[in-house]
Amino acid sequence: MENILSLDIGGSKLLCGIVSTDGRTLCEVKRDFPSGYDLETLKAALIELALPLCREYSPLRAGATIPGLCSPEKGIWVYAPKSGIRDFAIGKFVQSRLGLPLSIENDVNACAVGEKKFGVCRDVDDYLWITVSTGIGGSIFANGKLYTGAVGNAGELGHVKVVRNGRLCGCGGKGCLEAEASGTSIANKYFDLTGQRATAKEIAALAHNGSRIAAAIYREAGYLLGSAIASAANVLNPALAVLGGGVAMDMDLLTPGLNTAVAEGLFSAANPDFKIVRTGLGYNAALLGAAALTL
Repeated sequence: MENILSLDIGGSKLLCGIVSTDGRTLCEVKRDFPSGYDLETLKAALIELALPLCREYSPLRAGATIPGLCSPEKGIWVYAPKSGIRDFAIGKFVQSRLGLPLSIENDVNACAVGEKKFGVCRDVDDYLWITVSTGIGGSIFANGKLYTGAVGNAGELGHVKVVRNGRLCGCGGKGCLEAEASGTSIANKYFDLTGQRATAKEIAALAHNGSRIAAAIYREAGYLLGSAIASAANVLNPALAVLGGGVAMDMDLLTPGLNTAVAEGLFSAANPDFKIVRTGLGYNAALLGAAALTL
């Protein structure tokens, strides 16, 4: 059984692990960057975390998720708005420092690949994969293959407009799904209503403990998410929409709104068996997705 070095590069963290070719996570180490990171900080952390794993497990290849735009063919991290990293030849860097060929892909696309290889979509050829976390990202699998669009950026469900003249999004638009239903939005809406700062996870706990305000915010997020998913399903006719990311781990709170929106918006005659499910890969979806890129 061959081992793979898997690199989950997030907006504020780096997770390095060793994954077997049958999808078992053998070990993982994490470095958080609460204030973000620049390129040199990330390079140093990557080598510091990955080198001991390579020495112990002797992987023959590596995969990495990229938070932003990338060129998988050239092994280049093109641009990430949050960190400002641009035109980083990460493939050459990993090859030169760790001696491993590197496969890269946008983080959400990698999760979709991982779901096909290791998760609930092993026998499904047409599905959407949606990350609901601090932001919202999407990916499309069609006819058994990742669909990336004309210039590699297909699947940006987070920038579908769901509220007319709504909250300002990081993309510059207003009322995007990401600005209205992400973990960041959940936290902002809770603050607006209560004057209290809390994370989406903390707000989920409050909802589970009986907070009507917290539950209503999650229900609204689920409704807006369901509206966007129903529209995408009407266009693409997938069998499934798979939800991942930290917010989706509390899917029970999203489900009432999701179900209502899908019932209202889905062309059910054309999509009679369409379902929304949670990822089978849990919190390690990106780590497993990075490994799946190499297979």
